[in-house]
Amino acid sequence: MKAIFAGILAAAVLAVAAAVILDTSVQRSATEHYQTEGVRL
Repeated sequence: MKAIFAGILAAAVLAVAAAVILDTSVQRSATEHYQTEGVRL
């Protein structure tokens, strides 16, 4: 039973960490992402 709770806790921690990382550093607006001379938005 302890292993199940440890697995659930580890999955929750990884999910929260991934959400924070993706929300802050990876996700960019289209203007920032396609900032080249060949693309106009």
